[in-house]
Amino acid sequence: MLLGIICNRKKHLVDELQSVTHMYLEGVAEYMNVQPVLIPAPMANGTFDAAPIIDRIDGILMTGSTSNVHPSRYGHEETEAHKPFDLARDEAAFQLFDMALQRDLPLLAICRGFQELNVACGGTLNPTVHEVEGRIDHRMPESDDKDVKFGVQHRVNFTKGGYLNGLFGAESAAVNSLHWQAVDRLGDNLQIEAQAEDGTVEAVKHSAANYCVGVQWHPEYQAGENIISAPLFADFERAMKAYANG
Repeated sequence: MLLGIICNRKKHLVDELQSVTHMYLEGVAEYMNVQPVLIPAPMANGTFDAAPIIDRIDGILMTGSTSNVHPSRYGHEETEAHKPFDLARDEAAFQLFDMALQRDLPLLAICRGFQELNVACGGTLNPTVHEVEGRIDHRMPESDDKDVKFGVQHRVNFTKGGYLNGLFGAESAAVNSLHWQAVDRLGDNLQIEAQAEDGTVEAVKHSAANYCVGVQWHPEYQAGENIISAPLFADFERAMKAYANG
């Protein structure tokens, strides 16, 4: 089975590169029997056509990034708080989301991917959730230690009777959720699957899709040590098998 993984476009020295951090590939390799296929974002002044890609893959992983969805995608004006952007990723991502939902292609969205899913379904984002009264600071800690940067930050409560509640067999879990943007208005057909203790939406599932799940945290990091990572990746693979077998 082929798993498409979207790339981010980033500046590198005097050039640009298409990137997927190794953590995603390691998480997939540890818990899924699939072949990852990287999906480059369009180059400057280039075009992107999701159709031939969607035709060939059995699932898609929308990764995280240090960039944000451009606010014009959800009807807001651009401010400094919304930056930085990756307009090439926006172009690729929203085509992929639209077509994946049309085809009912299994999709797992992480971090920025989770926020893209909300926007793709008509929702909006708050660019500075840490400034909202009563909310905790969800931003990544400043550290050169990877284990500190991607370590557990807070707990989430799973919606009783929801998909993740049943999958994990737990009412709550500690997660490494690292973000400064967050869901504001929830997108259409998205069911809340988990919330932080401050009410921030941390996971969703699309009610009209066989498998379309988004999580704000990073299950790919140290997946072998995170008890909720293995079931999530394994069930994603199960959905891909069902799709591949028609």
